[in-house]
Amino acid sequence: MSELSQLIQINKNIEKQNEEIIRLLKVIACEKQEGENSDKSVIDLGELYLEDDASFEAEPKEGEIENLWRVGSLLDNSIDVGEVYFIEGTDIFRLSVKNNETSIDNLTGDGQANIFALEETIANESVKNNKSLEDGTVILSSEHSQNLPETLKICVEQGAKKVYMHLFASSQLVGAPQSLMELIKFDFYKNNEHLVEKLFK
Repeated sequence: MSELSQLIQINKNIEKQNEEIIRLLKVIACEKQEGENSDKSVIDLGELYLEDDASFEAEPKEGEIENLWRVGSLLDNSIDVGEVYFIEGTDIFRLSVKNNETSIDNLTGDGQANIFALEETIANESVKNNKSLEDGTVILSSEHSQNLPETLKICVEQGAKKVYMHLFASSQLVGAPQSLMELIKFDFYKNNEHLVEKLFK
């Protein structure tokens, strides 16, 4: 397949993902309205969207944002040299490289990670450079950015501070609430080598 054909296919995939994001956010907004008196401990990412046109409602007051969505702290802790946090599906994983051995712990369930080549590369580079990632950092490969709204919901709820994602995933953030950008810092990479350079050079 030529590069142009690949680019066209990627663009079509992005359009489909954007439609799905809007659909999911509308569903989330409807669920919130129906459950106004239900448990308030978990706030959906789509809560700041209006049901009809996916535009924004009034933003939370300054100082309220930090407490609005944070309900856990799995991702809001120190990261050791050789450790990488990533999300696959609805599970949070910690990949660790110690003494040339790789281990992967599921912190939220009992499923196994299927795709972790990029995360393992980052962990090995961390050991090689004897430098840990910033606290609260999550690495998302292009494969792990497929269901971005759900993934970012998990990031926000569990206290992530910074998310690295592939440049192609950036279009999925169009229309996201401004308060999401205040909670998490996003950084984009073009390829694996570019990400390694961003993290360790």
